[in-house]
Amino acid sequence: MRRQNGTVFAFRYQYLSGGVNTGDGWETWNQPAGQFATSYMQESAQHGYETAFVYYELCQSNGPQPGSFCAGHDNQQDPANLTSPTVMKAYYANWVLLLRKTAAFGKPVLIIVEPDLWGFLQQSNHGNDNAASVPASVSSSGFSDAVSYPNTVQGFAWALLHMRDTYARNALLAIHASLWATNTDIGSDTRSSLDLVGLAQREARFLNSAGLQGNPAGVSTWDLLSNDVADHDSGQPGGRSWWDRYNRAFPNFARYLTFISMLNRDTHRRVVMWQVPIGNQYFDTMNNSPGHYQDNRAEYILEHVTSFAAAGIISVLFGPGNGGTMNTDRMHDGVTNPAPIDSYECYACNTHVSSYSDDDGGYLRLFIGAYMQHPVALSPNI
Repeated sequence: MRRQNGTVFAFRYQYLSGGVNTGDGWETWNQPAGQFATSYMQESAQHGYETAFVYYELCQSNGPQPGSFCAGHDNQQDPANLTSPTVMKAYYANWVLLLRKTAAFGKPVLIIVEPDLWGFLQQSNHGNDNAASVPASVSSSGFSDAVSYPNTVQGFAWALLHMRDTYARNALLAIHASLWATNTDIGSDTRSSLDLVGLAQREARFLNSAGLQGNPAGVSTWDLLSNDVADHDSGQPGGRSWWDRYNRAFPNFARYLTFISMLNRDTHRRVVMWQVPIGNQYFDTMNNSPGHYQDNRAEYILEHVTSFAAAGIISVLFGPGNGGTMNTDRMHDGVTNPAPIDSYECYACNTHVSSYSDDDGGYLRLFIGAYMQHPVALSPNI
């Protein structure tokens, strides 16, 4: 893609998951323990990418409510595991293992910490929006690096940050801001009457209390916010709501950018978008068959990069979510150009013929390549 299309991807990302005490977590995927992360970081650097990890461990760990995959039960499993001293002692040890591997690598590594968790924890607070009033096992875990911090979600955040300060200063940590953390989901709500200012203030208040403001002396803060807009392409069975690209109906992109800009302002943190669906409505390839699901986010983002930058977004990490469209030939079906289809705001509009075997028809490689000829410069001011 670089040689042929001038396409430059800055990052590649990988989930680290499986649970901290299951025997199947990321630390077991290669030997010795934690080698998978080391190999991934080294391979990324070898090919010119920055590494990003998505640390998603708490829900999948065995605890008071053991289960295999969280499967929609995160709002029960997460708080139960978070308050278990046994689970959390193993959790902190797992976190330190990743930090030690990151430190040994020596280059900057972005780690998105527990997407969804912070949103569920805010919801469990029943409108109080204060991480200091949500219980967690921190000092009670008995883990040596956590014993100085209170048994609250605020203390949990402080402990994670303290361990970063101790073991891996080269780790850039992002706390996750979910679009639905206030129990109103701006990514799917169709009402025009949402109080965006109030919703953003509530979420910012919770995130600020969870390690962004008021930390103890010597404890750093989160470097960034992360945000995901969906975990499926919109045209995929089970996909999230389509967003109106014309910004007339709700949900839409303008409302999303307004909300993110408010979070950016109220937390004083820039935003990494990740797991952004790859599908498009441009190529014949995109006929909503397996692996070729439509979405309009990639098109909208690449057509409005300046607007996303102005909202405080500094990077967009595209990824397939749960079985969605990829920008490689993961379906192994080569170049495909079936007849255009009718779908959301696209009535047989996906008429462009693809010459690439990429499951997205080559959209990302072509249009990111075109964007890189005139990239948008980021402002140094937040």
